Amino acid sequence: MIARRGRSQAAELLTKIAREVRSGVQLLGQLLGTPESERAALRDELLALEGNAMDLHFNLMTHMRSVFLTPLPRQDIYTLSQQLNRTMEHVVAAGDFLLAREHLKLAPQSSEQVETLTRQVDLTIGALSRLDDFDQLEDYWIQMQRLAKQGNRTHREWIISTDGAFQPNIALQQTQVAEALLSAVEAQRTVAITAGSIIVRES
Repeated sequence: MIARRGRSQAAELLTKIAREVRSGVQLLGQLLGTPESERAALRDELLALEGNAMDLHFNLMTHMRSVFLTPLPRQDIYTLSQQLNRTMEHVVAAGDFLLAREHLKLAPQSSEQVETLTRQVDLTIGALSRLDDFDQLEDYWIQMQRLAKQGNRTHREWIISTDGAFQPNIALQQTQVAEALLSAVEAQRTVAITAGSIIVRES
């Protein structure tokens, strides 16, 4: 059964997961600006954030089994949580690629992509904290579509910028980081797509 009013624990747990993702994206931004010799110290922190997000997902699953009323259909809550954790996985993957290539200097588009992802996650946090406000969810969906398109444009520019500018193995390393970040951007878009489907179905 669906609860339409009031702040639910499910919504709170989803918001907490999104905040862990936000911390992960912030840490990835730090990695981009951290001297190579100091990057390794941040890996444990990044992995801890990923673990926290998964623990919150498990807590959410346990909570949904123990309550009668939920703010949204249980499948939607589960899907949102999974998509948030997928975003975190891609953020960690980008960090791992960076840490494995100490001397890799990324193109300027890397910072642009992290900024786009940051804006997405900030919007997601706001949306998840007000799941019962369908007008707000619609605005969230629209903004996320625009940001995802921007992320795809940045990705193409990033890949094109590697043409002829680096040795083939360096271009491949750039592409691996770029793909991980684009996957995170797209994972956030799927959160908004789920929100859009909720609006259509539940309005």
